[in-house]
Amino acid sequence: MIDTNFINPFLAATLHVLKVQASIEAVPGKVVLKKDGDHLLGDVSGVIGLVCENFTGSVVISFPEKTFLNVMSGMLGEEYLELNKEILDGAGEITNMIFGQAKIVLNEKGYGIKTALPSVISGKGHTLSSLSKGPIIVVPFTSPAGEFFVEIFLSA
Repeated sequence: MIDTNFINPFLAATLHVLKVQASIEAVPGKVVLKKDGDHLLGDVSGVIGLVCENFTGSVVISFPEKTFLNVMSGMLGEEYLELNKEILDGAGEITNMIFGQAKIVLNEKGYGIKTALPSVISGKGHTLSSLSKGPIIVVPFTSPAGEFFVEIFLSA
C-alpha cells in the first residue's frame, strides 16, 4: 500500500487549491484501492506524471462533467454549462497547482520529485492505462460542486 505520508500532501493540496481557486469546500472520503479494469469515475481528468530517483507514477484528478463545470464556473467567475477547449485547460491548471503544492511538501521530506507537465483527458468513461504494475489508490471527494476523485499510482 502507498504510504499515507506520500498521499496526504496531495489531498491537502487538493482541498487548498479548490478552496482558494474556486471557493469550494471539499471533503475527502475513504481511500479505496482501484481494481484492474476500473474506469476513471469522471469525464474530465487532469493527469501529471511523478518522477524521482526511487519511483515513477502519476496523480490524476478526475471530475464528472457537472462537477467540473461547477468548479470552472467558481474559478472563472462565470457560469459554464458545457465543456469547451478553454475550460478543459482548467483541469490541467488545477492539476498543476495541486502537484506544485504537494511537490514542495514531499521534497522537503526528501522525495526529490521532479517537475512535470500536466495533460488533460476528457470523454465519458475514459480510461488510463499504465504499462507499470502497482497499486492505484482512489480518494473520492464530496463538495457542494459535486463529487470528484484523486488517483495516485506509484511504481518502484
